[in-house]
Amino acid sequence: MNRNDQLFDPALLDVEGVILLSGGVDSAALAALAKEQGLLATALFVGYGQAAYAAERASSCAVAERYDLAWREVQLGGLRFGQGEIRGRNAFFVHLALLTLQVPSCVVYLGVHAGTGYRDCSPEFIELIQSSLDFHTGGQVRLAAPFLEAQKADVYALAESLNVPFELTYSCEAGSTPCGACASCRDRAMLNARA
Repeated sequence: MNRNDQLFDPALLDVEGVILLSGGVDSAALAALAKEQGLLATALFVGYGQAAYAAERASSCAVAERYDLAWREVQLGGLRFGQGEIRGRNAFFVHLALLTLQVPSCVVYLGVHAGTGYRDCSPEFIELIQSSLDFHTGGQVRLAAPFLEAQKADVYALAESLNVPFELTYSCEAGSTPCGACASCRDRAMLNARA
């Protein structure tokens, strides 16, 4: 996968989009590619009680500023999550984006990729959630996951080719100094090994 691959559906390039921008490498690569290819997009960050809330929020803001994306936050109270998979998280994010849309027709961009083993990073998940969006909007809102068939290493390579400022991103699930043990830290170690 490289920056010249057709990652965005040409029919969607002129439709306003919202990037679910967590502040990690995947969503930062998505923001960089969107900016380079002239996608009309804003950024949405979700605070949902994650342990890494403060660090992720700071990274999301910094990445949005770097790529000149209007940034919004939705914050939920009363929830607390630790490390590891959070079942239904991406489905929740997409439907939350739907709740916050300010235009009737839009594309929600999600930076999921292959090789995670998580159900909400699979083609079946994208199809299922698209069906839900179709039901709720009569087909006016699309879900796009340009990295869906790419491996993490491919997303990193793309990010490098786009000169993504990795120092602005955050990748630990622990929410403090990188723990070095969680899945996100292990992925980040792979990135550092490539350098």
